[in-house]
Amino acid sequence: MKHIFCLLFMYLFTVSVNAQKQDFTIYIETSDIKNFWVAYDEVLKMNNQDEKISAFQKLYVDKGSLGLNDFIKSRNFTAEQWIESFESKPNFWNSIRIKTEHIQKDFKNIEHLYQNFTRLYEGFSPPKIYFTMGNLKGGGTVINGNLIIGSELAASDKTVDYSELSKNYQDRMKINSGITFLTAHELVHTQQNLRGAKTNLLGFCLKEGSADFIAELLTGKKVEAPYIEYGMKHQGSLWNNFQKEMNGEDFQNWLSNTATIKDMPADLGYFIGYIITKKFYERSKDKKSAVSTIINLDFSNTKDTENFLKQSEYKTDIK
Repeated sequence: MKHIFCLLFMYLFTVSVNAQKQDFTIYIETSDIKNFWVAYDEVLKMNNQDEKISAFQKLYVDKGSLGLNDFIKSRNFTAEQWIESFESKPNFWNSIRIKTEHIQKDFKNIEHLYQNFTRLYEGFSPPKIYFTMGNLKGGGTVINGNLIIGSELAASDKTVDYSELSKNYQDRMKINSGITFLTAHELVHTQQNLRGAKTNLLGFCLKEGSADFIAELLTGKKVEAPYIEYGMKHQGSLWNNFQKEMNGEDFQNWLSNTATIKDMPADLGYFIGYIITKKFYERSKDKKSAVSTIINLDFSNTKDTENFLKQSEYKTDIK
């Protein structure tokens, strides 16, 4: 009888484990990566430019997942742009291939992110993740509640050939250690209160910086980004400049400025939002409640974001 019960227990345990694995895999879509490299190989065989564009359109763009279709629309990708990128950055594309084709090696870590988020925040609603191939216009984003990863950037690290890319891209790749942290950051965005699309600089920086901070809690690792390292060393001057612009809607000095910023890292607005959120969390006695407040903050409501800044007491700390 004991033997039968042991067998029954082992069977139920195995079924449970397999069910858990199956449950997680329903959130992952990777077909775009395979289609991309099939299209890439076909394009390399061709000499005629129009034929290359047509083949890539047919083999990759037209076969795209729901996530890729949304990504293409949001970034205005075209088959012609991809072909141009292959020709101007051949070393990069060749070197990133193996990283993207083995991207599943990090899926166990991503499964842990889902589990950790469930423990950290009771309102966690697991989204679908589309691992796509973009064209160097963002490692990750959230569209229609789905998490979309641009795997060619997300998987890039110091081992890829980034010599054909700009310095800001190179600096990020030198310290990138895989897709886990970026996925954690974007995962936070899927849970945030993004009711209003329009906000001021403070609200936008809190949206991005708080995603970095919650990602730290999910992964147990510090943000590895040039803007964090630089920001920690230059808080006084950064804050003096930021507070002059934080109520406006001109983001160019602080966000999405990889192509234009000089003499300092891009996206320093992420640091501002991160450090304010960190101070708020550290001052909160109830940490679980603090996480809920951070995630549910209405970034489009200027009164709410100003109150959040006030509660963080960052302005007092920086003086």
